[in-house]
Amino acid sequence: MNINRLIFTIEDCLNTLSRFSVASSFVEYCDLRTVIGLDRQDRERRPWLNSPYIAATKRGEYLSVFEVSGAFREMDEASDQTGPGSLESLITSMSDSLNTAYKNSGHKISFVFERDPDMGKEEIEDMVAPQKRSLANTGIQLQDVVDEKVTTLSPWLVRERCWLAIWSGPDLISNSDRTAHDELVRRLAERVPKARFAQSPWQWALSALKIRHEAFLDNVEQALRHSSDGLIIRLLDIHEVGREIRRQTERHSTPRNWQPHLPEDAQPAGYRWTDDESVLHAPSLHLQLFNTQVTTQGNLVQAGGLWHGMVSITLPPQNLQTFNELVRAVPRAVPWRIRMDLMPGGMKALNLKKTLLTYSSFISAVRPMYESVMTLAATDEKEPVCIMTIMASTWGKTREICTRNQAILKSAIEGWGVCGTTTTFGDPRRAWVNTILAASGGSGPVPLYPPLSHAISLFPLNRAGSVWRGKGNLMLHTEDGSAFEVGLASSQQNKHTELAPGDPGLGKSVLINTLSEIQISSAQKNLPFIAYIDKGYSAQGLVQLIRDSLPPERKDEAVGIILSNDPEYTRNLFDVMYGAKKPITPEKNFMSSVLCALCVDTGTGQPCNPGDTRQIINQLIELAFKEYGENNPRLYRASTEELVDSALQDSGLYEKHDAAWWARSTWFEVRDMLHNAGYIMAAQRAHYQAMPQLPEVSSMLGHTSLRDVFGTVQRDGSNELLLDYIRRALEQGHNDYPMISGYTRFMINPETRVIAVDLNNVAGDKTPAGRLKTGIMYLLAGQIAGGDFTLPQYRDEVLKQLPREYHEIALKRINQLDQEVKTKVYDELHNARGIDFIWENLDTQEREQRKFAIRTVLSTQYLRDYPESVLKSANTLWLLRYKPEDIPVLRDNFNVPEFMLKRFLKMPEGPAPDGSGVPVLGVFRVKSGTLARILKFTVGPLELWALNSSPKDSALRKTLTNKLGSVRARKILAENFPRGSATSLIEHRAGQHNSDNVIEELASELIRKQGYNL
Repeated sequence: MNINRLIFTIEDCLNTLSRFSVASSFVEYCDLRTVIGLDRQDRERRPWLNSPYIAATKRGEYLSVFEVSGAFREMDEASDQTGPGSLESLITSMSDSLNTAYKNSGHKISFVFERDPDMGKEEIEDMVAPQKRSLANTGIQLQDVVDEKVTTLSPWLVRERCWLAIWSGPDLISNSDRTAHDELVRRLAERVPKARFAQSPWQWALSALKIRHEAFLDNVEQALRHSSDGLIIRLLDIHEVGREIRRQTERHSTPRNWQPHLPEDAQPAGYRWTDDESVLHAPSLHLQLFNTQVTTQGNLVQAGGLWHGMVSITLPPQNLQTFNELVRAVPRAVPWRIRMDLMPGGMKALNLKKTLLTYSSFISAVRPMYESVMTLAATDEKEPVCIMTIMASTWGKTREICTRNQAILKSAIEGWGVCGTTTTFGDPRRAWVNTILAASGGSGPVPLYPPLSHAISLFPLNRAGSVWRGKGNLMLHTEDGSAFEVGLASSQQNKHTELAPGDPGLGKSVLINTLSEIQISSAQKNLPFIAYIDKGYSAQGLVQLIRDSLPPERKDEAVGIILSNDPEYTRNLFDVMYGAKKPITPEKNFMSSVLCALCVDTGTGQPCNPGDTRQIINQLIELAFKEYGENNPRLYRASTEELVDSALQDSGLYEKHDAAWWARSTWFEVRDMLHNAGYIMAAQRAHYQAMPQLPEVSSMLGHTSLRDVFGTVQRDGSNELLLDYIRRALEQGHNDYPMISGYTRFMINPETRVIAVDLNNVAGDKTPAGRLKTGIMYLLAGQIAGGDFTLPQYRDEVLKQLPREYHEIALKRINQLDQEVKTKVYDELHNARGIDFIWENLDTQEREQRKFAIRTVLSTQYLRDYPESVLKSANTLWLLRYKPEDIPVLRDNFNVPEFMLKRFLKMPEGPAPDGSGVPVLGVFRVKSGTLARILKFTVGPLELWALNSSPKDSALRKTLTNKLGSVRARKILAENFPRGSATSLIEHRAGQHNSDNVIEELASELIRKQGYNL
């Protein structure tokens, strides 16, 4: 008899028996029966778990499941790359960790990966649901913008999930332990009331097996995490596992909050039948999970209103390819799931074949098979040869759609390194179940025998992972459509410092404005506190969007300020908190920073004699407030402040004192009188009049206490006395910056929470002196918009400084600020490049504000604009573009793989032509590691037209807004230019038409086009 034919006959018989075995009822296809409850050690090791995480099967196996969110960073898939950050290094680490366990039978792992484009919309809807509730609570009318996110992102999103199921079988424990356990179960069964259809955890509780199972879980988890250089994984409880199994069998009818009943949460239901107590307990897991009606037609399965088709790999890939190659091969519109089971004992399973081939190796037709088996045997000496099965499935609403998807999936799998596949199954239900997460401990019908490392290389190990899945408020997506959530200012990061470099025209301002808009949409009760400092009007669109979304009585909660050297915008540098006579620590630090900045030598970017200058400035501030707050407070004079005079008359306070008293009364006394009488606005004006001014402060440099200590100190590199230089610098500052030299005229409503300050009209030019001026304006604007953000941390000092009657107002503000994250945005900071002192101040602010729940965003054109200290302290990067010479900084400071940095530079700049969004390299330092991915940032037309800052688009929006109002203007622009820009059309018409004002003509044309729909 031909030995070759005998071998194939035996294989075919076993294969047919496996493939065509049929269970009597669908519920029997599920192996899960009950759970192993949490013990004290479980609660100590995993305190976040409230439910059991180990399920028991009908064969006594223990099952646990990890959710695999993806990799921290994209790994280099080149086979010749084996260093840190490469996929090969993770494969080697996993292979080494599993090597010992896979030399013996008992453990099994299974990766299940699923992509569903139909549920991409559900992903974004789930994320924006809290934002919609927040908008309802805060009364902000931004529902149309939030709804637009759903319609804009849905076509590009795919719901992607990956799980790792781990089984540990009874083979792992000794015969004596099994015998003792069986005897204990037998004795308990004689005494326990009958409950044939209920869970019986006591029947499967085996401490020896639990110890080995947990040890293997820890080993696998450590290997996958790979010292925060591998995967983001989370251990699921059985409630979550059961919900996912049920969802995979009934995709559209499983409620989101459904979960199986476990022994600890079961409630009696139904009536007792004879002596069976099942109704008093939780039903067996398989009865809860597999209770759907399943029918077959040919090789397809119909369940839960969907048709399912399966594909099994019969021949492994001839050329090993990574899993990402398979994902790219399957069209995005096709839903699919793949399950890869990996078990030890490959050579044991091949023993019979090896024996038969040994005696027939002299036959030429059999010789290649013999050599293959012997090669595996030699490999098994160093690395375990495993048993692997790979099953995939797809689905559709109709049989025709399912058949089409099955053919597409089959073709993609066959092209994945050249595989053999089959779609024929004697029991399609069994084949379908073998693609479902953890429901069955059985595997696919066709076993493969790869070495351990080869099998691991096929797993989905290099998918994009986010620590914010299900908890984020910003939805991005990868190049292949996988949803990627980001949580702004979340507890996953120790601090919230974000850098956003990018060339003009790439969408940098739109990105930053969108982040602020998301924070507003995510607020709980009120608008969040946002201070936006900008040059070039890009933030004014955000402010207008917010103001349009507020009722008339709340418009002042968001204001846009365009600073000017006009007296109307005067803001005294030496203003202190309302009710106080001297500054608290952050106010004094701000005054010191600005005064030192006025003394900066533009050639060095630092003040002359930095140490001495700062000491002099600090003493000068103390002298000024002691003089004008205690020794010689400024006297009140009528006709100085009309509002104060009117309040004194209206309140009757003026008649309470005679002329002599008013002649010697101080502004502080007037302030306190008006405050106690309830005239707060007038009291605030009186408070402003009591403060020292820059000319008065600089004149105090002649004070003896300063002359005695610093009178002989000379300026570095000059014979000029340092005090004389500082006096000259401050006097020059008085002339150059009139808006900080007089009494404050510019008041902000205390109810204002979003402030955008634009520096376009007060910024300097590109010279060193001009950049210094711009930097000083950035410091001033930061104080105007968000100077009180740190107040909660100085609560005790504030209460100590203020008289008791001012405590109520101060505490109200402190409590408001203490309840939420505050945001400071500094845009266009390249205008202060080269002035190190300004950057050092921003860096110092950023480091200190980490403790004050302040999110800081620093934006500029180039990465090199940031000082090294800022780059090292930042924990989030939004990279729209960078230079090749920036690669070492990103690689060394942020641990971003170099191959990914080079790949991003080869991608097209700006918005994609297909509307999928702007490519952005996101880098996020989180507590568990560093995330780095190339992502797509997609914004809808309404939001784009609200936030777009390009000159021509801004001009068109402004023209339409002046004629129709901002809300209607945005809608018209979004309808006519859904990509969010009309720049190309404007430039085309400017070249074709002989017109003085193309933008005005285009605006008029758009209005006429609306007809009666305006």
